[in-house]
Amino acid sequence: MHINVAVGVLIDSNKKILLAQRPKLRSWSGWWEFPGGKLEKNEVPEEALARELKEEINIDVVNCEKWVTRNYAYEEYNVTLYFFKVTEWNGELSPKENQKLLWINPREADKTTILPPNIFILNALSLPTHYGITNISETPKEIFLPQLLKQLERGLKMIQIREKDLPLEELKEITLEIIRVCKPFSAKVILNSSIEVANDVDANGVHLNSIELKKFTKKSKNIIVGASCHSEEDLKIAQDKEVDFVVFSPVNKTISHPEIVPLGWVKFLSIANKFDIPIYALGGMKKSDINNALDSGAIGIASQRDIWSN
Repeated sequence: MHINVAVGVLIDSNKKILLAQRPKLRSWSGWWEFPGGKLEKNEVPEEALARELKEEINIDVVNCEKWVTRNYAYEEYNVTLYFFKVTEWNGELSPKENQKLLWINPREADKTTILPPNIFILNALSLPTHYGITNISETPKEIFLPQLLKQLERGLKMIQIREKDLPLEELKEITLEIIRVCKPFSAKVILNSSIEVANDVDANGVHLNSIELKKFTKKSKNIIVGASCHSEEDLKIAQDKEVDFVVFSPVNKTISHPEIVPLGWVKFLSIANKFDIPIYALGGMKKSDINNALDSGAIGIASQRDIWSN
């Protein structure tokens, strides 16, 4: 049996999220989840979301954004969950099904009490849908920095500095310059290097390749850790080591590695939905691929070339 479910991730002005506790006499009684429910016949996810939130917590949705779609397999049935970020509503929240409601900081939620399909969302909430990767080896700094500024003005919130051919001091210099450009926009800067170098330049995080990931031992609380993955084994290692996010590639054919057979969206979906770690789709990504990525279980796309275009 297959069930389709619309789920509302309510986010208030303090960036807290709303969780609902499943009432007694229902399956998974006592577990916490995001409010929502099953799609009725001929109903689209947006319609189901509005109806379910009215029925469950007595609000009328004013502003919502379709986000990630995830597939999950229970013993008895399979479920497709359409997650929406809900940031504006009318009406006073009130439990209509004898459930407890709780506003909580996502980082403070006890994941051992959260219904399993919702854990992915807790991990992903602080991450944006687009992850820009620098390519100064192809695009000189004088051209790249104006491109970066333009994308920041358009809402880009996370950048990976990936310049493997630069000497260390030049890498530090360009990183500091990019951090200065990004700071007014509160955009995160992730350095593809060692944690020590990332700390030296006060970057927000570090990005590990798949070899470095295998050697990685302990995550520091004050730094974001991302990793590159190319197989299910890599993804399992990343999840077990509790890195913050990964890029999984290649989804499409790439300019840099044309000889590698890409995953394609069907295989990407089947693999990505096995893991709770936030995953960006990488490899030949264009801005127009964002909906394919979100519908395939990714939290967004990572791009080294197209993301900087107009």
